[in-house]
Amino acid sequence: MQLMHLRVHSLLGTFSRARFGRGPLLTQRWSSLSPTDLPEFRKLGLTEGLLEAVADLELKEPSSIQRAAVPQVLQGQNIALAASTGSGKTLAYLLPIVQALKIQEDMGYDRLAKRPRVLVLVPTRELATQVLSVAKHLGHYSKFSSCCIVGGGDNGQQRRALTGVQDVCVASAGRLLKHQELGHMHLSQVTHVVIDEVDTMLMQGFGPDLQKLLKPILLSPERRENVQFIVVTATMTKAVRRLLEDGDLPQMRTLEADDLHQALPNALHRMLNAAGQDKIEVLKDLVRGKHQKPTLIFCNTVASCRAVTHALREETNNNFGDMDYDSDDAEGGNGGGGGASSPVRSYHGEMPSNERVEALGDFKAGDASILVCTDLAQRGLDIQDVAKVINFDFPRNPIDYLHRAGRTARAGRKGEILSLVLKRDLPLATAIERAVARGEPLDGLTNDKRDYAPGGRLSDKEAQKKQKGRSVGERGGKQGSDARGSQKKEYPGSGRSGRERGGTQGSDARGSQKKEYPGNGSTGRRGRKKVRRS
Repeated sequence: MQLMHLRVHSLLGTFSRARFGRGPLLTQRWSSLSPTDLPEFRKLGLTEGLLEAVADLELKEPSSIQRAAVPQVLQGQNIALAASTGSGKTLAYLLPIVQALKIQEDMGYDRLAKRPRVLVLVPTRELATQVLSVAKHLGHYSKFSSCCIVGGGDNGQQRRALTGVQDVCVASAGRLLKHQELGHMHLSQVTHVVIDEVDTMLMQGFGPDLQKLLKPILLSPERRENVQFIVVTATMTKAVRRLLEDGDLPQMRTLEADDLHQALPNALHRMLNAAGQDKIEVLKDLVRGKHQKPTLIFCNTVASCRAVTHALREETNNNFGDMDYDSDDAEGGNGGGGGASSPVRSYHGEMPSNERVEALGDFKAGDASILVCTDLAQRGLDIQDVAKVINFDFPRNPIDYLHRAGRTARAGRKGEILSLVLKRDLPLATAIERAVARGEPLDGLTNDKRDYAPGGRLSDKEAQKKQKGRSVGERGGKQGSDARGSQKKEYPGSGRSGRERGGTQGSDARGSQKKEYPGNGSTGRRGRKKVRRS
């Protein structure tokens, strides 16, 4: 299938400091805006009711992807939305779909039990919950019903919801397929299908469930012609391109943001050379302080996530300033949300879903300032006020780096991404740092140093000339000091100092032995304790 591409120019600077897109909308808020204050949204062709819903979100202007997508969805086109996390994709498809539902009703459509009109298929419970919250918000202004059908939910409640009248069904493909096979719902009245975070769904192996669920629609030429398909992704991976091109789905027009696969410009990226140091001790220095801002700490494994959570909770009240501390609840019995008095929460896939919900709720409410998580938290969660992301374990690939970084600097806010870099991470970390500085896409980068050698696939002779003799974290400008510099800089939240290396902590705050950094002549201090690397 031939794809039609449209580049979408970023308008990040026009975002207001409001919840939008995937953000939780648990309570209705008074807004100083009215529909008359939203001329740009009005130009998209939205009804008065939906303009009121947008005004309540305090959104003054549409994002770039909303500006491009809303009119085309209203026209009934099949589209693929490819834009970075936090760009407002959820509203980009829900606003026009909700308007289409009202048009159907104005034309005499009869709403039927067991027959939803809209399917929004998602890979995770967390994303389903947040998409549903946006749908519920819009439902206050443009009356329609919606439900959430995901794994881990109460089967009886889900059956009762599906056998009633539901207009919008937000669901995971696997759980909805089971209900379909049991006769709790039918697809005969579906007019819109949204596959959200399709890149994650394909990566996690949900493709077969997706195909089986949609088979009645895709194999019927008449049904296929009358159903609008919308595919949503934050990354245009090879698997996503294959899905769009292999002919299973109808022909799509892709709306691809011009900053796709690029790091957000309003975020500061710092690579901290942790080679030869105790990473736990470096991390403690980064989060120590009386007024810790909301921080996400990413780990590559559940074991690492648990170890970091335990280590941070073991800190004394003095080490965490005025933060309360209660080591008795440290892991909540299973590495879960637990630790009600602690500023630290844990979030990973081996926790029961109710504990994950509780931990995330505490973090959003400000009852916890630190959320230690695996990559389960890198997708679909819209926590508006995250000030800092720390990669305790360096991401395995550049796409994971983008998704983690996308948890901060959302909706035009500023943010900071700090990454602890070991020797094995240097090729990818250096490449990411260079790409961020140049405003280049990150998706094609690797951690194979041979790719960057002369003649390699990603070789850059000019960059190699400039970087000769220098390693990650030794650049000038905002990224850090000049490689020859000797300025001292205080560790964040502490009174200790070390040699500034582009944000790299040149020493462990507690150590005393000096050790050469791999690959350069700088020195740092070795931590007292050793931890098992995850």
